[in-house]
Amino acid sequence: MTRVLLVGFTADAVDLSDLPVDLESLRKSIAEGDAEVEAAGYDVERAWIGTDHYAGVDEVRKALTNSAFDIVMVGNGVRGNPQYTVLFEQVVNVVHELAPRARFAFNADPPSTLEALRRNT
Repeated sequence: MTRVLLVGFTADAVDLSDLPVDLESLRKSIAEGDAEVEAAGYDVERAWIGTDHYAGVDEVRKALTNSAFDIVMVGNGVRGNPQYTVLFEQVVNVVHELAPRARFAFNADPPSTLEALRRNT
């Protein structure tokens, strides 16, 4: 079974002011995407990044220290917004340091997570 670490913001840490989605819809979309990935047979763990980004990087570090992963998927919320460039760099560097053999996957949004994982399996 392919082990996957999904890295992304908690729904309540996302600035929704410029997005065409509300908090409940985002939560539902994340949950549905996760369920789809698990139903496809992936062994999934989450490293959530909340409003304290440094604590989120520590969560990624902790997950990678405690388990081996075949794929690390970094969500578009973390990598797609220029204001989070430093955070994205920190996440990539932690993955490179602790899981150099893991493949990266990048989704566009929660519904595209399974597609991103399949591209990298």
